[in-house]
Amino acid sequence: MTANLALRPIRQDDLAAIENLAAKIGCIRWGWPSLTAKLLAERWHEISRTLIRVAEAAGVVQGYSAYQPSPTLPRFHGIASTLDAARTLIDWACEDAASRSTTLETSLFAKEAGQTLRPDVVDRPVYRLLVAAAFRPSSKTTIMRLAAETPEPKALPRRYRFAHFNESLLPSLLATYYAAWPEDYYRGEHTADIVDSFRQAHSDDLHLVVAHNGDVAGYVLASRAPEGGVIEEVAVHPAHRRKGLGEALTLAAIRSLGDRTITLVVMDDNPVRGLYERLGFVVWEERVDLVLAQR
Repeated sequence: MTANLALRPIRQDDLAAIENLAAKIGCIRWGWPSLTAKLLAERWHEISRTLIRVAEAAGVVQGYSAYQPSPTLPRFHGIASTLDAARTLIDWACEDAASRSTTLETSLFAKEAGQTLRPDVVDRPVYRLLVAAAFRPSSKTTIMRLAAETPEPKALPRRYRFAHFNESLLPSLLATYYAAWPEDYYRGEHTADIVDSFRQAHSDDLHLVVAHNGDVAGYVLASRAPEGGVIEEVAVHPAHRRKGLGEALTLAAIRSLGDRTITLVVMDDNPVRGLYERLGFVVWEERVDLVLAQR
């Protein structure tokens, strides 16, 4: 541990100091893109105090870290004023998790709310610290937001038509789902759960494209809430790609979501990102997820 830097359990009066630390532009952070007093207070009530540590030097709070208990991968997050404090907090969490025979997952953000974060502070140094502690990248996620006016609708190619979901199309829809996505996308999901997501979707939020032979060539699944709409999935069967179906489906979802803030998620280096950019989507958030390797 760095000289003069000590770890201790968290106290209620740490809240203001940690909030002030999080407000600084040079604050090093992992796990969360931003922190507020309200969010901190909520998390402290959810997490056992034994899973939270504060780094302190000469009576001044230098950072804190915690991990959220979970039956799958506990989420590890924290902030620090210096790399030494970050290293100490990360090492504590890794040792504590190892003593409990669990692992950890965390995230680093390169872009938040449309703004690029300082890569010299937020990205590279703390990334190196996490890798040195045996964290390994597991996935990269890009959240995009529609920033332009809704593009004009796109006509489907001949021999294709839009359709609403019905039970007779379910086998073909499932075949397209499994053909369109890599196995690691749906690993762990039961077919019954996937079927339920299709059956329970509002008719305006699930659009299908059917080929001339009656097979589902592609689909788009969206969801809506008062604060905005999300395009959850756009999938085209490999046998029907490069025909403009993905663009037509995306535009159909945009139109159905109406006058809402619309976002979508692009996993890893999905080449369809270029299509979304042409339709007016811009990068709103970028993150890389990391998982602690087994020791």
